[in-house]
Amino acid sequence: MNTPVNYTTTPQKSKQKQQPIVTEAQYYDYEAELAQERQDYYHMQYGY
Repeated sequence: MNTPVNYTTTPQKSKQKQQPIVTEAQYYDYEAELAQERQDYYHMQYGY
């Protein structure tokens, strides 16, 4: 029983090291930036 548990926990730990920890504020800033880029794109493409 212990071996599968250890096997499943180790990949999760390595994933956490690879991925940067994003705070909620950073996430919403990123979303706002994407929305602004999308708005600029539509403005240039379709003129509104």
